[in-house]
Amino acid sequence: MFRRYPSCARSASLAAVLIILSAGAGALSAPVSAETYVIGKSVRDRPIEVRRFGDPQADFKALVVGSIHGDEPEGMRVVRRMNQLARLGLKRVDLWSIRTVNPDGIARGTRKNTHGVDLNRNFPRHFDPALNDGYNSGPFPLSEPESRAVARLSERQDFDLAIWYHQPWGRTLVPCNGTARFAKTYARLSGLRAGRSCDRYVPGSAIDWMHHRFGTAAFVVEFGAGRLSQPQVKRHGRAAIRLMKIMR
Repeated sequence: MFRRYPSCARSASLAAVLIILSAGAGALSAPVSAETYVIGKSVRDRPIEVRRFGDPQADFKALVVGSIHGDEPEGMRVVRRMNQLARLGLKRVDLWSIRTVNPDGIARGTRKNTHGVDLNRNFPRHFDPALNDGYNSGPFPLSEPESRAVARLSERQDFDLAIWYHQPWGRTLVPCNGTARFAKTYARLSGLRAGRSCDRYVPGSAIDWMHHRFGTAAFVVEFGAGRLSQPQVKRHGRAAIRLMKIMR
C-alpha cells in the first residue's frame, strides 16, 4: 500500500493527514500541485518516497529515478531540479519521481543495498543468480524490499516513459529497440552524447523488466564520475521535462 502526504507535509504536525491507499491509481485523489507517497521501506526501514506532479488523469505516465546505486548520487540533484520545473505546470503528463530507490546505499555511499544486493540486477527479466564481483543479483528475483517497491509501483501505473539516472560512464545509453529514438532525443536535449552502438540490457535490470513487462520506453542516462555542475543539473532537469512533452 502507498502512504500519501501532501506536498507540504514534512512535519509531525501534519502527520494526521496520512492516508493509506489500498487500491491502484484510480483511488488517488487529484493533487493541487504535488504529493509524496511512501511506496516501501529499505532493509534498514528507511522510506522510499515517490513524488507525483502534473495531471493525475493524464494518459501519459512517466517515472524518473535519481539513484538505484548508493554511490551514484548525482541523479538525485537532477530529479530535484526536474521537480522544481514540474511544479510550474505540467499538462497532460502524470509524472512520478523517486530521488533514490536505495536510501541505505546512499546513507553508506555504497552501490548495493544493506543485504549486499545490486538492486539493478534484482528484477525478473533475465535474472541471473550467479552474478557476483559487485553485481550480486540476490537469491531470487525481487528478493529485496527496494526492488519490490518499484515493481509494485510499476505494476499499478504502467508507465509510458522511465528514465533511470546512473554514473559514471558519461553517456546516454540507447537501447537496441524502439526506445532508441527517445533516448537519442534525450541525448540531444541534454547534451550528454549517446553511445556509438546500441546498449544491450544487463541481466535483471529495471529498464529491461519495465520494457518487456509493460512496453515502457525505459532507458538509462549515465552521468560522468564526480559532481555535475549546476548548469548540467538544470540542463538534464529540463531535458526530462521536454522529452515528456514531446512524447505525450
